[in-house]
Amino acid sequence: MKKVLIIIPDNNKGKYISKGFSESFKILSYFTIEKKICDLNEEEIKFIKPDILFSFWTDIKENNILINLINNINNCKIIHCAENLKDIPSEFHKKANNYCFSLDNKSKKYQYIQSIFPQDYRTKFSGYRYTVTFAGNPAYENREKLLSKIIYNFGKINIFCRSFDFYKSIDDIYNKNFLNEKYIELYKESYKGYVENQKELSEIYASSKVNIDIENINKKSINYRCLEILASGGFLIAPYNTKIIKLFEEGKEFESYKSFTELEDKIKFYIKNLNIAQMIATKGKTNAVSNYTIYDKLKLMIKEVYDNNSNNR
Repeated sequence: MKKVLIIIPDNNKGKYISKGFSESFKILSYFTIEKKICDLNEEEIKFIKPDILFSFWTDIKENNILINLINNINNCKIIHCAENLKDIPSEFHKKANNYCFSLDNKSKKYQYIQSIFPQDYRTKFSGYRYTVTFAGNPAYENREKLLSKIIYNFGKINIFCRSFDFYKSIDDIYNKNFLNEKYIELYKESYKGYVENQKELSEIYASSKVNIDIENINKKSINYRCLEILASGGFLIAPYNTKIIKLFEEGKEFESYKSFTELEDKIKFYIKNLNIAQMIATKGKTNAVSNYTIYDKLKLMIKEVYDNNSNNR
């Protein structure tokens, strides 16, 4: 039985994705060892002697740690997976036994399509608890602007994120005059805390009338948050981009927007027409859990690793 060492990053998205890959390796009959990046060292990697070492690159602050950990590891195959190819140091792109998969890789041969481990998002719809929901770091200017507009037009909503990021966004919104003091109070009241696990997150998405995603930096890819919402059976309104409309049918499996006016109109419409939103959410969930699982993508990645004797160039 081949051994796989999964390096678990500190941030939530990387943690969820890496653990999804770990479970998928197990389904493929690999012996899987998970180690947190902060607890791992080069000597331990050499002691474990994995056949495959798996890393998911998500946090620029962890790059030096990962580089130091795996730069001198040569006796196993190393799978690097990332949303953006630039997140993986260039020195690994041509190194023997290193295989770099990413969303924006120009070579389709080594393209990683965003995917989820659907078992983590199993939840039954049990009624609505939330109206408009955003889960994610709000402390980016484009997100602060859009959330401010939503608060101004709809009042208090539901924001789930780390407290540090939320309080930073309050300072930004105040300093940039996105909201006056009256509406900043509504923004503060919108904070619902930090979600610790995928089960709780899935229940939030499923019980929200509208889940919004706010501008993905890479407009040609689908945000991982979108797949989480869809797999949970939540109704999604996401920024329009070329990738998501190829994977999911707009208006039938999710909704999109190109401007705040369009987003505002669609929020109003679907809150008044929850039966339509629920039908769309159900179709979106079926597509997500049937076609975009980490297990299916991993099988293709393993095939590339073992069927190709040359480097990933």
